[in-house]
Amino acid sequence: MTRAALGLVGLLLLACSGSSSGDGGGGSNYASKRSSTCSAWQDSMCDFVADKCQAQARADCDELYQSLFCKDDATMQTCIGTLSAATCPTPFTVPEECKQINDPAPVGAYCQEFARAVCKFGVRCKETSDQAGCEAQVAVELASTCNAGVGLSPTADQCLADLGTLACGQQAPPSCSGVIKVLSSSPSADVVVPWGTFTLAEPRLVPSPAAFELPPRR
Repeated sequence: MTRAALGLVGLLLLACSGSSSGDGGGGSNYASKRSSTCSAWQDSMCDFVADKCQAQARADCDELYQSLFCKDDATMQTCIGTLSAATCPTPFTVPEECKQINDPAPVGAYCQEFARAVCKFGVRCKETSDQAGCEAQVAVELASTCNAGVGLSPTADQCLADLGTLACGQQAPPSCSGVIKVLSSSPSADVVVPWGTFTLAEPRLVPSPAAFELPPRR
């Protein structure tokens, strides 16, 4: 398939034969990487940002913060304690103890697993025979999105599982739509794979990104 055919949204596949092997992207459970303290931090941040200070709609805040991962529990607990007594500043910002304490590293790991899973799908469906070459190409196409990524949607694990059972010729699983969360528009929201285009990133803007100081993945 040539680049001229890569404008469609979704995973575009030629007809292929073969049954699903059920082999996903590696079996990591990304939901389990968030501790109970991390979950409490997510709620506390939106209690402060959205409910108390009204700096962002609660639904938007929850969608952003619930996609994030956390540093160590002690760091997150310090932020939670600070938020309980914090006032709403003008211009709005969060307390210093709560800045840059999310962990974007799992996004990088997920990008590698996603590339592996989508290329296993391509090999299984005979759209490519070069697993390593496919992963290298997908990694290049993913780079700008993954470098801007700060978190993963709740369907991240399901996306990898669905890719492992996706029948040849089907469109991209709904679980993979918007799976990587970014703070600003990404120049590569669509991931081009050797046989089509895969809508991966869904930009999520906050009112003032600098106020939250969430570090992108390096």
